[in-house]
Amino acid sequence: MKWIQKKNEPDELKEWRSRYSNDINFSYNLMRKSNDVVEVVTRSLLEEQGWLCAYTGLRIDEGKCHIEHLKPQTHCTPSETVLYRNIVACYPEPNTNYKLPYGAHKKDHWPAPAEQHLFVSPLDQSCESRFIFTLRGEIKSKDGDEAAAMTIKKLDLSHKELEDKRKAAIQGTIGKKSELSLKDARRLIKILENQQKERLDEFCFVLVQALKQHIKRIQNIKAQNKAKSSKGKNK
Repeated sequence: MKWIQKKNEPDELKEWRSRYSNDINFSYNLMRKSNDVVEVVTRSLLEEQGWLCAYTGLRIDEGKCHIEHLKPQTHCTPSETVLYRNIVACYPEPNTNYKLPYGAHKKDHWPAPAEQHLFVSPLDQSCESRFIFTLRGEIKSKDGDEAAAMTIKKLDLSHKELEDKRKAAIQGTIGKKSELSLKDARRLIKILENQQKERLDEFCFVLVQALKQHIKRIQNIKAQNKAKSSKGKNK
C-alpha cells in the first residue's frame, strides 16, 4: 500500500457541496449525477495517487478506476460521502458486471465503526512500512500488527492473482535469476523513492522493498565469499 498525501480538494467539489448542501438527496449518489464534478474529482485523485490503485498498487487511469470511500458509504452520514478526505481512486471501473475477489470490491462495507481501528488506511503515513513483501510477491504484516493483518485479510491483498502480478513486477526489475547489479539496484531505489508528480511505477512500494532485499542478499553473498577466501588463505 502506497501512502497517499492528500492535496487540496478541487474547487468544483467545494462548489457542488455548497450548491446542494440543502438538497434532500444530498449525498455521493447525487454527486454522481454531475459528470463534470466526477471527472474533475477522479482526475485529482489519480494525480495525487500517481495513477495507482489506493489499495492494490495496480496501475489505473480514468477508464479503469472508481471512486472508493475509505469509510464505507453504508456507515457514513450524507455529508461524509462527499468529503474529499474520505475518497480515493481504486481499481476497477464503476458498475462492473463482476466482483473482484480482492481490493475495493472485497473490502465492500468493511470496516464497521467498531472495527475502524483494524483498517490500515492508505492515508496513514506509516502504511508502507506496515506491510512486508517477499521476493515472490507475497504480502505479510509485521509481527503484532493486528490492523495490518486484518487489512490484508479483509481486502485479500494476498490473493494469488495479486501475488503473481507483484512477483512479475519484481522479476521484471531484478531479473528472474536476480542478476541486477548492486549499483543498478541502488540507482533504481533512488528513482522509485523520488518519483513525484508523475505516473508512478506499478507496485513501486513493493519494488523498493524487493530491491533492498536484493541488495542485502548480494552483500551477504559477498561477505560469505570474502570470509571463505580469508579462511582459505589462513590454512
